[in-house]
Amino acid sequence: MLKIVLWGAVLLLSACAQQPGKPLQIQALEQLPALAAEFETIVETDDGQQSYQWRFWRTAKRVETHNLQDNTGEIWTKSADGKIAYERVFHQQQQVIEYTPGDLNAIGAVPDWSTIATLLNQPMTAGLVEDDHEQVLGRPASHYQSNNGNIPLEVTWFDREQLPALIKRNDHGQTITTRVVGIYPLAESPWPYQRSTNYRYTDFADIGDKESDPFIQSIQHKIKGGHSHSE
Repeated sequence: MLKIVLWGAVLLLSACAQQPGKPLQIQALEQLPALAAEFETIVETDDGQQSYQWRFWRTAKRVETHNLQDNTGEIWTKSADGKIAYERVFHQQQQVIEYTPGDLNAIGAVPDWSTIATLLNQPMTAGLVEDDHEQVLGRPASHYQSNNGNIPLEVTWFDREQLPALIKRNDHGQTITTRVVGIYPLAESPWPYQRSTNYRYTDFADIGDKESDPFIQSIQHKIKGGHSHSE
């Protein structure tokens, strides 16, 4: 009898071990909590590594980022009809390039709000399965690995905050690791928005008429569709 019971327990444990982990699920975008976070991204190659830190603010209709290394940022805003406008912000020069939804469509850069708000796109999440749980910055998180051998990917996910604590992937011979170093409810953010209300604004559609402007020349390679007027 004891042998039968033990054998049954072994079969049960084996069956549990063979069950695939659950896939990563992103909740309804309208329910994403408003928050602020800071990340560090490290890019490793055979020649060494580079790192930079950046900040992220999210509300239901607005996402802003700020790269601390080059003092630039991006702002996405979603209108009531779901269309997304975009701003590329250059804080040192106090200049902003504005893109309407029509501009983004014209240059083939229509953004996906889920990707903007959660930092994960559908191809990334499709192959992820849960394999562990952990604590990150005192918050519960779930660990996922890609089951697609052609796309090595590792994600640690804050279920409550609906934001990655870690994204690690291999891409064209380099390893890119993005790790959260601070996260707060938006109302408690220690980092204020880099307000751009007093900056000079330029419509993307007008860039072609301003190619002699030294600032426009200096940022052509940094903006979406930046080479379209000079090719």
